[in-house]
Amino acid sequence: MNKFKLFSSAIVLPCLLATGASFAAEQNNSQYQGMHKQLSIMSDIIKSSVSDKSAGQRSKISSIQSTYLRGQGVVFTISSAASNRQWGNYNFNFTMPEMPVAPIAPSVNDDFEENFNIDINETVTHALESAANGYERAMEIFEHGRERNRELREEQRNLAYRIKDVEREKRDLTYQLARANDERKEELKAELSKLTEQAEKLQASKRQIAQKSSKVIAEQKAQQADRAKERMSYYEKLTASLTETLCLYGNGLKALPKDEHVSVIFKSAGDKSGGRYKDSILVFSKKDIASCSADKIDSAMLMKKGQRYQF
Repeated sequence: MNKFKLFSSAIVLPCLLATGASFAAEQNNSQYQGMHKQLSIMSDIIKSSVSDKSAGQRSKISSIQSTYLRGQGVVFTISSAASNRQWGNYNFNFTMPEMPVAPIAPSVNDDFEENFNIDINETVTHALESAANGYERAMEIFEHGRERNRELREEQRNLAYRIKDVEREKRDLTYQLARANDERKEELKAELSKLTEQAEKLQASKRQIAQKSSKVIAEQKAQQADRAKERMSYYEKLTASLTETLCLYGNGLKALPKDEHVSVIFKSAGDKSGGRYKDSILVFSKKDIASCSADKIDSAMLMKKGQRYQF
């Protein structure tokens, strides 16, 4: 009888464990399925925050990848358009107007994905379009300056060759003058005087071209500094815009546990280090996002309470 009980236990216990594991796995799958759906919706919202789809404009964000790290939170990795341009992932002039006052966020329910309505972004959209045009014009000016600098260097080389030739002719005439008879000396002196005058003019031209080249180089350095400031300004505006989006729609991440976080990684949005731009990373607690959604704090305070660093 005891043997039978032991045998029964040996069969039943693994079955119960398997059933429990299967139930737990099913619960996890259901939980993560909901999380995946909400992340997809939030990614669409973020993309909408920098484009006006009603006007047929393409999003300035080229891709958003999202994932969930159990016990930590959700992570959005954002790459912007024009990734092969001069200074990394965004190539705009970034002169943007003040952000509009955010409207009251819609209530969040089970049909959240059907109810959200992005209409706070019209100002951002027009600003980005204007910024794109502005940056393209700036790049044209920069390229023109670089081409002009190449032309000036070519002129400097040509002048250097001509000066060298004139100096050689002067040496030859000086040598002939020392050995010429009186009748020939007057003629050689006249030729030498003309060559000396020509050499002085060439040297003056060389100095003028050197001054122009220095001016072009200074202008290029100033433009590079301006682009660096514009780049930083743009990403600050983009960060502020997306923080406000989290305030408005962050409650849509209902499957995210209350004690976890929402992290946003802006690819190549940080400072330049070596041959690359660092990523800019922000980490917000769900608690703070919920406070912002409930108007207990504003988006500026949410930004202040978040962790921000570069990697």
